[in-house]
Amino acid sequence: MKRMIIIALCLAATVLALAFVPAAALAADDDKTTIAVLTLSAQSLRGRTIEGLFDMLAYHGYVDSEEIADFTQNEDFEGEHLDIIWRDAGFDLPTINIMVEEALDRGADILITLTTNVTLTAVKASLESGIEPPPLVIFAIVTAPYSAGVAEAPCVKPSNVVGSHARVSYEDMVGLAPLLDPDVDLIGSFATPARTATVIGVERIKGYAAELGIEVETASWVTAGDGVVGAETLIDKGVDMFVSIGYPESLPAIVEAANVSGIPIVTSTMSYLPTGAHVVSGFYSYYQEGQIIGRMLVAELQGILEPERTAIHADTAVTIALNLDSIAAGGIEIPDELMERADFVFENGESSEEFLKPEYADRSAEERMEEVVGFLGSLHCTDEMIAEQRAALEADA
Repeated sequence: MKRMIIIALCLAATVLALAFVPAAALAADDDKTTIAVLTLSAQSLRGRTIEGLFDMLAYHGYVDSEEIADFTQNEDFEGEHLDIIWRDAGFDLPTINIMVEEALDRGADILITLTTNVTLTAVKASLESGIEPPPLVIFAIVTAPYSAGVAEAPCVKPSNVVGSHARVSYEDMVGLAPLLDPDVDLIGSFATPARTATVIGVERIKGYAAELGIEVETASWVTAGDGVVGAETLIDKGVDMFVSIGYPESLPAIVEAANVSGIPIVTSTMSYLPTGAHVVSGFYSYYQEGQIIGRMLVAELQGILEPERTAIHADTAVTIALNLDSIAAGGIEIPDELMERADFVFENGESSEEFLKPEYADRSAEERMEEVVGFLGSLHCTDEMIAEQRAALEADA
């Protein structure tokens, strides 16, 4: 039976891969895997998730460097062991439904999804498809898997769902507000009902802001134009800064308005840094996310993944970055403490971040598979863990 893997990932940067290493068990020619890439949008930093994923596939021999060099993003690709189909929703949410339905109609076995909205659509569609067992869903770059309803807890979830939680530390992000302005008492935030993560994010921001005695005004947006109007409305209400996990596609215009008023923009989304967000405190390991879902994918291809016993992975690292160009344009003062805490800065159009990819070439095939097995072991859900998490959920209900 022909197999298809659906991967919903944002594409941008050129995909790189390691030298070809024969996999322990590659699919036969008459059973070649097809990967359909369903992307919400193309964003450059998230292109590193693609790099991480394909590096891991190359590491285990499912693609080689020559194939990757020939690959053109957003075009279908036929490799020796994998066929790839690319689809891009272009930020159009209804298109997500169409792409997932098309994937299932074409016999998808596995859906690998990026972002909360795409993942929610895929999980729901897979469970309602009538296919037994339902297609496997492997997700990445999802900031709210539990609040949004993708899963209830790391080990309490649909049996066909695994993935990686791109954790946002709302407490850390909101905690930067009084550091930037000791007199802050009102912050502005953005949300759109169409994007679940932004609605959940605003509620979390309000909760942590209340603990600091800070009020939150929210602007709702549907189109990019709404974002500009919302920003101007919030500025008119006297907000001291913007704090939000998500901004509309009109972010450059919002940055311009904020800079004119000298209002800092704080976000948890690292891809907004080059666009002009002043301060970012949040998740950044896009490449590592690709490596993580790549290991899960390889484990499934090798027949050793137990999704019902594999916990959702969580990245708890928090990175702080500053856009010094935008900060200077807005005449915004950054305290020395925040400058010292910054992991890297964006200045003169360039990032000071040092990005080094891991070297794998000197490891044997056995060592590589041991790594995958060890990774799965670290995520293994025991009966006791499942029972404890269910009991905690019932106690909180």
